[in-house]
Amino acid sequence: MMSNVWSSVKLNRLHIEAAVIGVAFVLVGIYHFIDQDFFEAIVPTWFRYATFANLASGGAEIVFGLMLIIPKFRRVGAWGLLLLLIAVYPANIDMFINDVDVQTNDSGVVERIVDAEGVRVRNFLRLPFQFLFVWLVWRHTKKQPISISGS
Repeated sequence: MMSNVWSSVKLNRLHIEAAVIGVAFVLVGIYHFIDQDFFEAIVPTWFRYATFANLASGGAEIVFGLMLIIPKFRRVGAWGLLLLLIAVYPANIDMFINDVDVQTNDSGVVERIVDAEGVRVRNFLRLPFQFLFVWLVWRHTKKQPISISGS
């Protein structure tokens, strides 16, 4: 009896966690479309298709985030988000190595600033946080029961 209660609590916690993570990815994904200039400015210059990278990653965040929320599709969504997090990690490395900042100039244009002052620590802290996101998402790649049976 007690193990069924504990399993139910653990399952509900996983559902809530997946929903929170999924909603966060969906919101960030939507923001890729709202503030395209910002996200395109952080795409490394060696990647020639910044608009594609931005829209594709934003769309993937929305789709996989929604999948993470729905228990039936959670594992596929989690694997998709893991691949996405790995795919965008070079942008975080690029931001750290090149001291990249994104600023709006006097004309209102968002631009990429290389060798910016005061961004090294912030850009460095982004690197390990990506591993935290990977771990949180990875937990949902495991097969979980959709509901607790009464047996």
